[in-house]
Amino acid sequence: MDTISNKQRVLSFYKLIVGQRKAELIPEFVREDYIQHNRTAKQGRAGITAMINYLKTLPPPSVEAKSPIVRAIQEGDFVVTHLDIQFMGKRMAVIDFFKLKDGMLAEHWDAIQEMPDQTGLAVTAINGNSEIDKHASAENSKHIVEEFYKAVISKQAPVLISQFIKPDYIEHDPEIIGSGKSLINYLCDGIGGEIKLHRLIGEGGYVATQSEFKSEGKLFALYEIFRVEDNKIAERWSVKQSIPEGDSMF
Repeated sequence: MDTISNKQRVLSFYKLIVGQRKAELIPEFVREDYIQHNRTAKQGRAGITAMINYLKTLPPPSVEAKSPIVRAIQEGDFVVTHLDIQFMGKRMAVIDFFKLKDGMLAEHWDAIQEMPDQTGLAVTAINGNSEIDKHASAENSKHIVEEFYKAVISKQAPVLISQFIKPDYIEHDPEIIGSGKSLINYLCDGIGGEIKLHRLIGEGGYVATQSEFKSEGKLFALYEIFRVEDNKIAERWSVKQSIPEGDSMF
């Protein structure tokens, strides 16, 4: 096994196996006991192989096509990617979480959400900053996001929660933008008391989170990416997906 980073391994997996449909390379990237948390897909290498074989039945992507990977975050054995995918006439936002072992893909979680038409909008569900500040402290960024969530979950007053948000904060969730609410009011008025934070992954000023919440009796997975700047949350992207009864995405 070569010594490239886990992030590079995941990006190569996307390019060679998903993009170029090279199913013969799967054993070089994916463990035999690969765990898939998306219950619509099969487990192990067989699940990846089935997905690639299906993709082979579709028209191949244009060689000029832009990479669907907008952001990639690595912390230790975890790699998180944020994707902008056009599939079967729909545009989808996807956040993937991968866990690697000895440089090979060992476990995968994802959340997928169809995006509305945002043509001509300055702020969309996907665009915005994507460069990781290598000088920023990942631990500090994770601490800020974790404290923000603690404040939301404990139902602190919005004025106290606002200390974590930059004045020029940019929200990318079309649902929140359309509601006319701030992120704080959206969380506090709707899901704040019902949300459970499962995982934080940080690199530089970026923090990816996995959480779940209940709304109107239904369970949802919420995968988010926060950008922290000057010790405050400056930008946020998210993907929300319903969780079937009795299932788990964590």
